[in-house]
Amino acid sequence: MPFNPKKMPHLASVLIAIITAVGMWYVVSVRDRLEAQLEINIDYHGVPSNLVITDGLINKVHVRIRGPELLLRSILQQTLSQSIDLSGVKKGTTVVPLSSEHMGPQLRAFELIDVQPPRIVVKADNLTERSVPVRAEIESPLRSGVLTVENVIVSPASVTLRGPESVLSDMSHVPLIITLDPNAAGTTVRQTLPLDTPSLVNAMPGSVEVQYTITSGRTVVTRQVKVEVEAEHARNYAVEPDSLELLVEVPEALARNSSYLRKLGVIVVPPPMEIGQSRQVVPRIRLPEGMTLLNPSVNRVTISRKK
Repeated sequence: MPFNPKKMPHLASVLIAIITAVGMWYVVSVRDRLEAQLEINIDYHGVPSNLVITDGLINKVHVRIRGPELLLRSILQQTLSQSIDLSGVKKGTTVVPLSSEHMGPQLRAFELIDVQPPRIVVKADNLTERSVPVRAEIESPLRSGVLTVENVIVSPASVTLRGPESVLSDMSHVPLIITLDPNAAGTTVRQTLPLDTPSLVNAMPGSVEVQYTITSGRTVVTRQVKVEVEAEHARNYAVEPDSLELLVEVPEALARNSSYLRKLGVIVVPPPMEIGQSRQVVPRIRLPEGMTLLNPSVNRVTISRKK
């Protein structure tokens, strides 16, 4: 075959391309192959709708890979995640391997040396529903018996639980924790409270409305209460006497609660009068909830407008 000098430039281009490709292959695939350890976040999909995973799930794995330095540098700068298919999980215990096939396409350019853990052991149970009553459970910061609760009304009175069959089978009710406030003794309380359910168990609805009355033993106390003038310029008036002794009955739990007792008040409203004039008025008694006035016939007081 005769030599054709016109083909020389073409052959040179082909040789240069081959040499360049081999060089790039060497740099990427052969030269400086290193090892590195990565952390991969794990999530899950495909759990059968009739099952609930009760144990064994992990949120990350550590993998050791080998590959070209340039590619390793690139992947080390990324946040990696992988979703694991759990569609094959059965009730009871299922072993799910974490091999290279399960790590997705992001690691296919590397040699996978190790995965820790190499597998996950998943425990699953039947997902069931059950309707149970809500039972109020009372907690009090005071000694037993000081505060009691009456007329407890919970709405709704029962809820639907959804969760693992083995857990729901042992649940005859859902506890509703009510923590009593001593300051509310003698009053009717209305609250919306969350339900306390075990892990993996959801209540529908997740909270209920509750109404109850806090009662306690009652005791009598005597209070010397300063008379307050209810007016825009209260300092322009003088009251005689400036305090009244009141006999009141209060819940025993609040008998020494100073903030509660200070809510007891005696108030007078000045009638129209000129400077220097005086009038007798009947004071108004302000009682906090749960307190009863035992000497309702309160004497008149004299209010004067200062000169």
